[in-house]
Amino acid sequence: MADARVVVPAGALVAGLPLVLALTDVHLTGAPAALVVSTATGALAVSALTVQPLLAARLRRLRLHRALGAVALALVLVHVGALFVVSPGDALFAMSPDGPTRARMALMATVALVLVVALGVLRRRLPFGPVTWRILHAYLATLVILLGFGHALITQGALDGAGTVVLVAFGAGALAGVALAELARHRTRA
Repeated sequence: MADARVVVPAGALVAGLPLVLALTDVHLTGAPAALVVSTATGALAVSALTVQPLLAARLRRLRLHRALGAVALALVLVHVGALFVVSPGDALFAMSPDGPTRARMALMATVALVLVVALGVLRRRLPFGPVTWRILHAYLATLVILLGFGHALITQGALDGAGTVVLVAFGAGALAGVALAELARHRTRA
């Protein structure tokens, strides 16, 4: 097992990378505080959504997985809320059927994230068996990753350039994490 003195700082460094890249980008020079908050929470959501499936793959980390799911949702909601503060008209247009593709992707990712969190919270109360629940949860989590990271990739802004490489790597890691979580569950049942 890896030494926690190495893993924790390395994990914090990797998790903080999108935030550092976003906040040091020239895109935010002279930007209103609400845009900085939106950018920061969006970058932190990228890290949270990357770690989520990897935590699920480690079955002993499910409590942390659940807590981080709530944090990821809160980050996304603050990200969107701050965009409303910057420009309510633009934010409403972005979420309309006529809005840009990147915004519609973000809206669908947010709805899928709300559903993923709701599935987690209501797991014991839903009329689904464990296999059906896991399939729904993994499917919706995959949509969140594909649409959320897709949104971040095609939105011009603070995560362009080196941020693009980080987004692709983190998105691929998150998708691999979904697969690893499912494999880990199958191994424990076998």
